[in-house]
Formats: sequence, structure tokens, C-alpha cells
Amino acid sequence: MHKPEHYGKAVFMKAWGWPDVVSSWSWNGFEGKPVLADVYCAEDEVELFLNEQSLGRKPCGKAARYLASYALTYAPGTLKAVGYVGGRAQSETILATVKAPAALRLTAEENLLNPSFGELAYIKAEVVDEDGNPVPYATNELFFTVYGPGSLLALGNGDPISEEPYVGNKRSAHQGLAMAVVRSNGEAGRITLTACAEGLAPAQAVITVKEA
Repeated sequence: MHKPEHYGKAVFMKAWGWPDVVSSWSWNGFEGKPVLADVYCAEDEVELFLNEQSLGRKPCGKAARYLASYALTYAPGTLKAVGYVGGRAQSETILATVKAPAALRLTAEENLLNPSFGELAYIKAEVVDEDGNPVPYATNELFFTVYGPGSLLALGNGDPISEEPYVGNKRSAHQGLAMAVVRSNGEAGRITLTACAEGLAPAQAVITVKEA
């Protein structure tokens, strides 16, 4: 989805630029306003449905550079794209409007580290609603703490224009996400990372450092 606040505005990109699109159907305050949806699809055709109402089929796949665009009016609910080959449905993707931010969720890429100094663990932090769905518009300020044989090395959020420092214990979520990098001090044991934010249920992740 192109951000609704940009609808109708001219876009200028350099050769390696990319449209400012977000995989979200949650746009509070833009109900009844026009939006532009880009559907990326490898199938020959794609059909878009807003709250189960078809918005029509369009060519896609290689001949259309794998892209079909739809101008529509934002309404909370579901946006579903169905890809077709030879007139038969082959794929389906759904974006649903999420509820308000309610909690944090931490997911470690690795839950087991080797017992050597400097081993790194990358932990994804997500702002989720009461049903566990990621909230893509969340910008809550998150606070992190590490317990056990490790330390918090850096924080990031993927925002290309953020001026927040990578060091320290706090970072704002960008599109509902942030990343913590935890460094082992080389001792065996359990490293626990906790995350909290005002008004949200906290979360923790545990990384085990193996015995030598």
C-alpha cells in the first residue's frame, strides 16, 4: 500500500529508488479517503477484493513487470489479492485491519550461542495487538534490558531517516518493528532480554550460551 497521505502527489525517484509502500491495511483516520494499492504477483492475472467485493482483475506477471495497481477507497476490514494462471486461482494473500497496540513480542533468530566472547544474537521486537497481529503503524518507544552473561550491543528499527542512536537502551518502533543485538561475554548460561513500553504488555526472550 502507498501511504494514504501521499495519494495524488507526484513521486520522484532515482534509478535505484523504491516506492514508499507498506504491507498494511490499517490506516486510522483515512476512512473513506482514496488510496493506491500495488499488488506484486507472479501469476498472469490478479484480482483484488475489498471486504469480499471484487475490484476487478488485471494483467500481472512478467508481461506487466509483476505489478498491478488499484485506486480504491480505504475501509477497514480485509484486502485480498488472488493470483490466476489460465483462469484458475493459484495464490492468495490477505491484509487485515489490526486492533490497537496491546503488547510486545520478542523473537530471537538464534536461541543457542557458542561459548566464545563476542557471539551475537539478533532479536526482533514487534508491537502486536490483543490477537497477536503485528501493528504496522506503531511507533511506541521501547526500552530494553539484558540479564545474564551478555550485554546489549545495539538497537535499530529500519527507519532510513531516524536520528536515534544505535547505542543505549531505548529505540522507537518503526512500522511496528525494532531489532536488538545482544553480545555474549563468553560465559555459559542464559541471557534474558526484556522489552517494555508504556501501556503495552512486556516481553522477554532467552538465549542460551552453551558450555565450552
